[in-house]
Amino acid sequence: MKSLSLVIALYNQLEFTRQCLASIKAYTPAPFELILIDNGCVDGTAEYLRGVDATVISNAQNLGCAKAWNQGIRASRGDVIGILNNDLLMTAGWSEALLAFMEQGEYGIVCPSAREGPLDYDLAAYAREFTQACAGAVRRELYAPCMLIDRAVFDRIGLFDEAFSYGGCEDTDFLWRTKAAGFSVAMTGSALIHHFSKVTQVAVSRTETDQYWDHNMAHFKQKWGRTIRGNWFQRRLTDVRAKLVKRSEQRRFGHTLVEKFPRRV
Repeated sequence: MKSLSLVIALYNQLEFTRQCLASIKAYTPAPFELILIDNGCVDGTAEYLRGVDATVISNAQNLGCAKAWNQGIRASRGDVIGILNNDLLMTAGWSEALLAFMEQGEYGIVCPSAREGPLDYDLAAYAREFTQACAGAVRRELYAPCMLIDRAVFDRIGLFDEAFSYGGCEDTDFLWRTKAAGFSVAMTGSALIHHFSKVTQVAVSRTETDQYWDHNMAHFKQKWGRTIRGNWFQRRLTDVRAKLVKRSEQRRFGHTLVEKFPRRV
């Protein structure tokens, strides 16, 4: 089994970070390397990280996802580097399932399935049922909040594009470069995580005033000659394909690989 390094960029949201790291500790078998990037946190995260068994990289200000991830990748030693959001909860067997899936399929990037939304259910029980039902499910897509990347991908195409500021587009850009270099990318139903979803992104959008999303979209279009979603026909085709994939997964496995549930009332 390949060795694993986990890289997490942090920008405030301390309580989510606590929960995420606790779940990693509980459900990720040793040995693995944990690298945390304090991206200018001002909410007590820096003080909390002093007591965490991890490599901590501290930035005086928020450098954005791409630059922070690259700092972590450069500091890492694993054969596989996991890029994780801090608003995730891992479940039993998640890393073993993903590493096995990567080796069996010779993928460059692998991702787990996810349930998104509030944690108002029994995650451990749900994950057991889900992974048993969906063990054979594969979707040829990227799930950016949690992606395990073979070091060979970085060796061939380089790191994340640091011209993307804060967060947005850098994951799609990296995906397209990965595929262009001949690597395969896939999600598996053999691993499930919980994702609270867009916790840090929403916080950044409330505090930053430099229109970073417009900047990122413009940079992406300059690189690729189109927006992420493309023209009307490309958007329509993508939406139709997505609906067909979800219907097929639901029919075959009783689940879709990315499940979104509203808060219960």
